[in-house]
Amino acid sequence: MDNEKILPVEEMLAYEEFTDRVEILRELEAWVKNIQRMASPSTSIIAPRRMGKTVLLDRLVNTVFFKSEYQVAPFYFRVKREEMTLREFLLVYATTFFRQYIAYCHQDPILYQNKHVQLDELLEYSSENKAVFQAKEFIQAFLKRYRGNGENSARNHWDDFICIPEQLSSYTGTRVAVIIDEFQDMKFYIHNVDEHALKQIRKERLKQPDLEGTDLTATYDRQSQSRKAPMLVSGSAVTLVFRTVMGGPLGGRFDFMYLKPLSIPDGATLLHELLSIYIPDVTINTEEAFYASAQVGGHPYYLYCLAMSKCENKTFESKEAIDRIIRYEIEQGKIYGFWQTHFEDNRTYINSDNDEEIGKKIIYYFTQYNNRPVDIKKIANTLHIPIKTVEEKIEKLYLADLVYRSAAKYYTFNDICLMRFIKFVYEQDLKGLKEIDLSQEHLFNTLKGRFLEIVVQVTMMKFNHEVIDGAFFGKSGNIEVPLFQVVDTKYAKGQRTSLYQIDVCARERVGNRYWICECKYTKTKMGIRQVEKLEQAAKAMKQEANDAKLAIPEIKMWLISTGGFTKAVKAYVNKKPDTYLSDYEGINGIFRAYGGNYKIPIFKRICFDDITENE
Repeated sequence: MDNEKILPVEEMLAYEEFTDRVEILRELEAWVKNIQRMASPSTSIIAPRRMGKTVLLDRLVNTVFFKSEYQVAPFYFRVKREEMTLREFLLVYATTFFRQYIAYCHQDPILYQNKHVQLDELLEYSSENKAVFQAKEFIQAFLKRYRGNGENSARNHWDDFICIPEQLSSYTGTRVAVIIDEFQDMKFYIHNVDEHALKQIRKERLKQPDLEGTDLTATYDRQSQSRKAPMLVSGSAVTLVFRTVMGGPLGGRFDFMYLKPLSIPDGATLLHELLSIYIPDVTINTEEAFYASAQVGGHPYYLYCLAMSKCENKTFESKEAIDRIIRYEIEQGKIYGFWQTHFEDNRTYINSDNDEEIGKKIIYYFTQYNNRPVDIKKIANTLHIPIKTVEEKIEKLYLADLVYRSAAKYYTFNDICLMRFIKFVYEQDLKGLKEIDLSQEHLFNTLKGRFLEIVVQVTMMKFNHEVIDGAFFGKSGNIEVPLFQVVDTKYAKGQRTSLYQIDVCARERVGNRYWICECKYTKTKMGIRQVEKLEQAAKAMKQEANDAKLAIPEIKMWLISTGGFTKAVKAYVNKKPDTYLSDYEGINGIFRAYGGNYKIPIFKRICFDDITENE
């Protein structure tokens, strides 16, 4: 990244802090690109708080702004939590749209970010661009109507202006991506009143934080179906955003993208980056970075909290030291403050029960279902209370954004630190409870055994036709890696073959081509038996396709071994152009090329496969 390059949006993080998110950023960029051929539906990003949605949108805009060949102007609007009249909001919204549209047409990032520019000044912007000329005509029409009418016509003017991005797209051929952050807040903070009435509303807000305003989200019922100017919306209140775009006038008009925590390897990379940027005197080795990432579930905000923690005598030199920092953050640090504020803001849902102690006990027992469906019946049986009582409480937790709902079941978010916070807060007030173990040690040990497979899967999802030194794959020259659609573990079995587990199976986005990988996290060299096993798995995949009367896939094989390879394997693979091999240095080189800034750890206590073969 050129540090001197002016970006249209000032990002809140250091450039290096943007870790992982390659796959979803690629999907969002493709969503923008496909607007030109009217192939992108309106979409909503769904994710828990502090997962990095705004950072992702910032990076998206900064990426697609400079893609003039897309002919799609990113209109990026952040809804502020401050009371405004609808007339005032309309002017801000319209000015932002026209300024950013003209800025894109001229590839002028300074204009894009200049919030002081007024519409009259945009009319004086020197341009020979036909799209800009058309935009100026729209600006003149807007100002004439805006200045000729008062508060009473603000709603009609707003309803009409929503269609302007689509109309301008039709006339000029330069489409628009309507990107709105904190979309749900358009229900609360804009009011179709005059300034005098707004002063009274500001006073009421102090007494009634959930006070609603004019619901502008509902006015996008037509715009959300546009293919020339579709919408991309997100917000920090998952449940509210979900209900906003799924129900009422917008129901059924939005697709969804889910923003999850970082993968464990990418979380370890982020922690390395944070420490090198903010406290370079503090170091962490690869095993401890992986451990810290696993203990907070790869959550980017929690990793930031660990790096910036005020815990006394902070070090990352051992698992015990990391556990101490995590405990400090959950019990008195930034993580504590973050969730304590959230609980205070949602106390209507969380702590308003006929029987306050029973309500707290339900919350306490629900923590054991981290990233799993909540067993309402089991909680009811444990507490000897009606199932309906538990259901009503879990519904309140859903409204408070502590639970999400899918397939008619309630699930807790994958957020072990939230569960530990709840356990810490409620355990102090309640007696006679069966203690819940929220240790992640079992998960950590499981991940250690699968770590190489996880690293390979995460890295392959980042492939996108880059040219890589063939030496990393045990070949001469350069190799172009494909873009994969799906990367996962797979089982293959034909009617006349055995069942084979494939450590990593990746299908290319175009064509019927696959890469299959055998990963050995061993101290000993991979022998010819593992090669033969992978070849048998490839035959099983082809037989499986043939049995189902599907096209026979083309398959490349990739052998990966941290212990290296026997001479027999090297000689055999040398004759096979479609078979690659990567030893410890090779896979590390590929890993670093895709964002990893440390070597893959060889864990101190990992049980390596004891595979021995003659050279």
